[in-house]
Amino acid sequence: MDEFKSLKEKWANQKFDKQYTVEELNGFLQKKSKTSIKWIFYLSVAEFFLYISFPFIIPNYYESFDYYKSLNLFEFSIATSIIGYIILVYYMLRFFKNYKRISVTDSVKGHLSTILNTRRAVNQYIYFNLGILLIFLIVVMFSAFKFDENLIALKQENNSVIMIVFIIGLLVSLIIGVFGLLYYFVYGRFLNPLKKNEKELMNIDN
Repeated sequence: MDEFKSLKEKWANQKFDKQYTVEELNGFLQKKSKTSIKWIFYLSVAEFFLYISFPFIIPNYYESFDYYKSLNLFEFSIATSIIGYIILVYYMLRFFKNYKRISVTDSVKGHLSTILNTRRAVNQYIYFNLGILLIFLIVVMFSAFKFDENLIALKQENNSVIMIVFIIGLLVSLIIGVFGLLYYFVYGRFLNPLKKNEKELMNIDN
């Protein structure tokens, strides 16, 4: 037992001569970054196909546009949907470009630039989506209290503008919060490794 313990101590205290070069460390981190960016791109593609499948998986999907017509928001709802698709396609292509770019990046600075561009793109994508959703919800809810007969009756019964504004604010905050957390957990899962790689690369560069 003493001999075995002695061997363990020697193994724990020994020094290795192998020293990794900057290029080797950068190459190792590149593989990790490429995997994260690839999955970010895959997520955006999955989100795109999820959006275009809404008419088939959501019951009475097209009837919602009839409701928007009753609120005089039909054109607004169509425009918002189109803008959402344009933003998604734009950032989906941007994620793909970063994924292909990191495949040929051979410098620490170039690698860092790709990571920063990807993180910035993901954050912008999330903020744009949440911003559009926020505007859409506020416009729809205020129009609903103006044109929806059921909500008009409720407003007349309570006769409180403060209560209506409070309800709208609460609903909007709840929906934005849910979507924000969803984006944070889904995309954040792959942004965090990129952030760690960024710190490692900055240490290498220094």
